[in-house]
Amino acid sequence: MPIPATKREELKEEIHGISVSDPYRWLENPDHPEVKDWIAEQNAWTDSHLRNETQKMFSEELARSFHVVNFSSPVPVNGRYFFTERQPGQDQMVLFVKNGLEDEPTELINPNAIGTTTTLDFWMPSSTGRFVAYGLSSGGDEIATLRVMDVETKQDLPDTIAPCRYASITWLPDDSGFFYTRGPKPGTVPDNEITLHNKLYFHVLGADPQTDMMVFGEGRPMDDMIQLSMSVDGNLLAIHVARTWTHNEIYLYDIKQKTLSPLIVNIPAQFILEFLNDKVIVKTNYLADRYRVLTTHLNDLFKPLDGWEEFIPQRDSVLESVHVTKDQILLSYLVNVCGQIVTLDHNGRETGTIPLPAFTTITDISSRIEEAEFFYGIASFTFPKKIYRFDATRKQYDLYRATDNPISPENYVATQQWCVSKDGTKIPYFLFHKKDVELNGKNPTLLYGYGGFASSVLPMFMRQWIPWLERGGVFVVANIRGGGEFGESWHTQGIKDRKQNGYDDFIAVGEQLVVDQVTDSSHLGIIGGSNGGLLVSAVAVQRPDLFESVCSMVPLTDMVRFPKFGMAMRWVHEYGNPEIKNDLEQILKWSPYHNVKSDVEYPNILFTTANKDTRVDPLHARKMAAALQAVNQKNVVLIFSEEEAGHGPGKPISKYVEAQSLILTFFAQTLGLK
Repeated sequence: MPIPATKREELKEEIHGISVSDPYRWLENPDHPEVKDWIAEQNAWTDSHLRNETQKMFSEELARSFHVVNFSSPVPVNGRYFFTERQPGQDQMVLFVKNGLEDEPTELINPNAIGTTTTLDFWMPSSTGRFVAYGLSSGGDEIATLRVMDVETKQDLPDTIAPCRYASITWLPDDSGFFYTRGPKPGTVPDNEITLHNKLYFHVLGADPQTDMMVFGEGRPMDDMIQLSMSVDGNLLAIHVARTWTHNEIYLYDIKQKTLSPLIVNIPAQFILEFLNDKVIVKTNYLADRYRVLTTHLNDLFKPLDGWEEFIPQRDSVLESVHVTKDQILLSYLVNVCGQIVTLDHNGRETGTIPLPAFTTITDISSRIEEAEFFYGIASFTFPKKIYRFDATRKQYDLYRATDNPISPENYVATQQWCVSKDGTKIPYFLFHKKDVELNGKNPTLLYGYGGFASSVLPMFMRQWIPWLERGGVFVVANIRGGGEFGESWHTQGIKDRKQNGYDDFIAVGEQLVVDQVTDSSHLGIIGGSNGGLLVSAVAVQRPDLFESVCSMVPLTDMVRFPKFGMAMRWVHEYGNPEIKNDLEQILKWSPYHNVKSDVEYPNILFTTANKDTRVDPLHARKMAAALQAVNQKNVVLIFSEEEAGHGPGKPISKYVEAQSLILTFFAQTLGLK
């Protein structure tokens, strides 16, 4: 079938005296009949290229690979253990509880019984374990309704609260109520702002949610993000409020007095507060690029921050997280992009380091201040998640549960390599492939990256890429600037007017793969999602000669108009604000949509997006696909738009398998995978 024709309009506008072309703006409106027709025609065009016997083969292999029991680390609560699990054949995780470690699990909340696109977005047991607050959403929109279940009767209470997009929830010690975050009611704000305007409320169990008291948020910026923690005695609530990913403020709410006081404000740094019995500890990058921990007594909370005691000094490695148990503090570090857990007592005295295999990622730590035991999960390139339990009686770490491993680890090799970026910065990357693969300069190779929001890309088990790896494909993970792998400076070196640094880093890894004869430009593909979709779209436009094919998943591409859609206004701290002239001038240098040239042949490219993505608007993928289709004469430009799906979290396994099989087929065809 012929490639669908796409209307081009000669639309230009003056912004700060700069002429900006936007010929495919008409594709922004998903409800317009022309846009609906375009999406359907493009899906058919993509199907004609990718839905074939190869795709069917990959789909069957992926379905078998994902036909596995998946589970989370248990949360111990007063003798009960809450966890999620998905059985083979199920699309969504199910919430269970065990009344004792050796007890049989009891099903609490099963979204699969409602529909394959219904998702359990969040859940929080009450302080005694009697109740659990949880949120369900559908179709990938992530706009959940909060409900409360009585764990003993397995019945929902009448309490129903919406909309609660990934609500932060903290229960009172006596289970009489909880604090929670909630978004605006539909119709009270413009549709484009429904994912913003987050406020904090208190709900008395059994009361009408319409009468819930607003605790925090009145008059606040619409892009606030709120997280909560509560003191052991239930008297103080710490409210973490942020508008960026590495700076925030903390307010304290006196629950008995119903008074709100600023604790840490107007300091450009990140602060994460945990309550111990008689003091607080705060993980922060204030005067510590790789983070440290400060402390002060509960009776002396409001003294100036510079008067707080340094509890745990900054180390050479990045402090990723701090967790507390009844008598321990657990510090999770990144040592050259690999996990390490250090244990301390409540006085800050180091008591040990938990032994972990090489190239390990700490997937989660499940602990509570009320419990002495805790669980932690690990994974790596060669093995999927394993969960360990700390037995507080025996003071030992025991393997609690492990996911079935579909590969033989001894047949694979993972190495960490380094290259030099354009400005001389050393950039690490991981190389993963089967041992019998001969690196001959022509290996089909995929390069993955993210590079944003201080988010670190860590060693991971790549179940979705097993068909690629088993056939001799190589997979590379780049740790570029913009991420958090080496501290806050690593992040800030890849944002705003320094955003190009991350792109240069990614290009440098690609060039090094060619120099080292891992692959060549005709066998090198790149892949990324969300901010990583922006990354691969940008470098594909900048260096079309270096890459043969590109998969850009749920990407941003129009960086002039991005803040106008949904929650994206939260990201101006990362990319710059195009409404400011200096920022716009910088953005136009690398915005993918605005740098497509008419006389260049770009790599083969596949865009994936979804109609209910409430994070990154699908318009970005549509406009970029249209722009590239208009100029490419030889290489294909495809776009796959999913129905009843969102940005990714909670996607049914069946939909995930379908999308991944198309991506595998695209790369196999364009990179020559045997």
